[in-house]
Amino acid sequence: MKIAKCSLAALTLTGMLSHINAAALEESLKDIDLSIFERIKIDGFARMKVNVKDKDNSNNTLEDIRLSAQLNVLYAASDTIAFGTTLAADRNESPEDAPSHPIAGYDSAYNKGLYVDRFYLRYTANDFTVTGGKQDVYSPWTETGFNSSRGNGITALYNGVEDWTFAAAAFTQTNGFDDTNLGTDIGSHHNLYAAGAVGALKDVGLGLQLWAGAYEKVIDTAVFADIQYSIEGFKVRGQLNYSKLDKDFADNKSYTDDDGIFFGVEAGYKNDLFSVGASYTKNDKEQPVYGLDGDNIGFIKIGSDLYYYMINIRDVQTYYVKGGLYFDKLSFRAGYGILDSGKKGYDGKISEAHAGVHYQYLKDFGIDLTLASLDGGKTDISDSISGTLELLYRF
Repeated sequence: MKIAKCSLAALTLTGMLSHINAAALEESLKDIDLSIFERIKIDGFARMKVNVKDKDNSNNTLEDIRLSAQLNVLYAASDTIAFGTTLAADRNESPEDAPSHPIAGYDSAYNKGLYVDRFYLRYTANDFTVTGGKQDVYSPWTETGFNSSRGNGITALYNGVEDWTFAAAAFTQTNGFDDTNLGTDIGSHHNLYAAGAVGALKDVGLGLQLWAGAYEKVIDTAVFADIQYSIEGFKVRGQLNYSKLDKDFADNKSYTDDDGIFFGVEAGYKNDLFSVGASYTKNDKEQPVYGLDGDNIGFIKIGSDLYYYMINIRDVQTYYVKGGLYFDKLSFRAGYGILDSGKKGYDGKISEAHAGVHYQYLKDFGIDLTLASLDGGKTDISDSISGTLELLYRF
């Protein structure tokens, strides 16, 4: 055996890093089969976010430090069978709490010690991939990634058509849905079903998505369509979502209609030096529900924090412009958005201006700073000024 073939992970897991010289190390590993480590893929991140917000209706500046980490492990038992799991930790430290809490232990949904975030078995063969267990709830209405929508269920993907993926999913339990505008009935044991097609017609520059889904006791039927046209840095995108709510849920929310439509459009241009863009969205006046999570992956969003105020609120229109500059490892961004709502919503306008800078210090380590000013106008939303500093290392 050649020592050069031993990965750092292999050496660590076999407890051999304490050996003083290579000869002793090689001798100790002669009878150990390390082929298992060639089938393991490990990645993840460590992140610290410092948030500071000054709200007009608060006597104190709101501060918190969020400490987050994630370790993803995927083991390929064979060419067709793989097992995956994710270990994660997430913690919010604030002045109201003790100066420093231990990471271990479980306090609430936003203060978790080390926990198992994903746990699944995957089968792959002949362009089919089937995954069962605790995993991301992937759909335009939900969120993927860290501390996001999770479910216990099964998903199936088919990639046998070039540039297209066909997906189907069924979950018997769900959690991690985070949208306070829908109330406490979200993110529990309700079943979720979704099916979609995502692909591109590259010869004509079109990207397409079409999804259908349902969320038990909340959304009886949901249909989402998204189309994008791209050419030489220019992009135009349009999307539409139709949702029909469960009658009891709609009555509980005092909606006068079970059916609702959301639509949005955006356009922009980007090259290696700069980018510009603009968007417009509109929620239904009577039944505005279109997303299960505020950080959903499917819908056009605006601003730094402003988009949280547009999700599932009646009679809301948004207007947004943005731009960016790019200099090797350094980039700048800025934007301005207006949320205009009729009497069935906020009955007024909310606006936000924000700016940010990102420095990619190393390939795997970046520093990001965002400053934002929110103006609640004549609504009940308080004016605020906020800043967020993020340090993120990926491996």
